Parts: sequence; structure tokens; C-alpha cells
Amino acid sequence: MCFFTILEKKNMTVRTLYDIDFTQLYKKHKKQAGRSKSLAQKWDQKAAQLAVGGLESPYAQAFLQALDLQPTDTLLDVGCGAGTIAVLAAPQVKQVYALDYSQGMLDKLLLNAAHYGAHNIKTLCKDWDESWAEVPQCDVVVASRSTLVEDMGAALVKLEAQAKRHVYLSYPATLSFATSPQVDSDQTPQFATPSYLYILAILHQMGRRAQLRFIQNQSAQLGATKDVDWALIDWEL
Repeated sequence: MCFFTILEKKNMTVRTLYDIDFTQLYKKHKKQAGRSKSLAQKWDQKAAQLAVGGLESPYAQAFLQALDLQPTDTLLDVGCGAGTIAVLAAPQVKQVYALDYSQGMLDKLLLNAAHYGAHNIKTLCKDWDESWAEVPQCDVVVASRSTLVEDMGAALVKLEAQAKRHVYLSYPATLSFATSPQVDSDQTPQFATPSYLYILAILHQMGRRAQLRFIQNQSAQLGATKDVDWALIDWEL
């Protein structure tokens, strides 16, 4: 049953996009999809299995090429993991702040930074839901493959609050990514991972003109299927 049919049955009138609260709709969809939030301990365990080095990939190259970075910039990488973007972008900027809720991933990032000779990275062990009062505001904020959050509206506001000039994020463009194995995302998309289109709709309602691009088939190393595409969304402040 489509969303607008449900609204009609509930006698709710939708005249424009602005009559839909996409932030609340995303939260309901994410909850309905039923995939619980990953714990930091899970990523600590994954970090222990990762080798040092080998951060370069077609995905990383495509993401980095999309960034507008200046030598005097500060960069905040939210959900930095083992440092794919933070470490590889470090030579292009003055300072990198790498934020993740997994201390294991941050420890691996520092090993990768030493391996690549990146000496301008500071780590921050923070979750999306924590206060970021101690997190510096930076020229550019990125969130690469780390935005499967429970509250997308709050996450977008939080990312933007830390950025002086530009925000970049990537989000799965394939519904089956992070969807429970028993769910057929084609037959029951309402139980699959919420679409990246929610992000564009929320940003539109925030008055932002976001750009949408795609990075194709480059996420097998995260344990996903080999056919996952990524939506790359960015906007200027």
C-alpha cells in the first residue's frame, strides 16, 4: 500500500511536499525496518580484523574526488572508521578531526595514519547521540558510509552545525543494504532500509539545495553485497 493511499484512508490531506514531515516519516520507516543499531563493540571486533594500509579503493577515490578541499581547511570525518577518508584526505588539508564511536576503529585509524605518514589527525570518540560540544567546527564535514542513523533529521542538523562551508555524506542507494536477510526489499520496501530520497526531502525542507551523485558497486569490504551503490549527497552552507 502506497504512502498516499494510507493518508487518504486516514483522511489526511497532502497538497505539497511541505505537508509531509519527512523527518518523522524516516524515523517511522527506520523503526519499521527493524534493523537494530550496531553497537560500538561490534566495530571494535571488526577493527581488530582489519589490516593496516590498503585504504585506497574506487569508492574512496570517487568520494575524495568529489570533495572541494583547500590546503588551509579543517576537515571533520564523522563515522571515520579505520580512516579511509580521514587518512587519505589528510595531505590535502591543514587539520583532520576523525570522529567515531568505536575506539577500536580509532586505534586502527591511528595505525593507518602512521602508515601513510599523516600527522595532522586528531581522534574523537563520540556517538551520534552524544553531545558534540567538544567537537571543533570545521570548514568541511564528511560522513562516508556512516549515516544509517535512527533520526536522519537530527543527524543532518548536527552535521551542518559542525560545518563552516560544506557537508558531504554517502548513504546506501540499494534498499537491500543493511536490510534484514528475511526481508525482500523489492516486494516489501517498507521493511527495507529507508531510501536516500528521505535525505534529499529533509534537506529541501531545510532550505538546502543538495547535489546528488552516485558511487557504484564499491562496498564489498563492509560485508555488504557486491552490488551496493552509494548515493553521494552534498550541500554548501
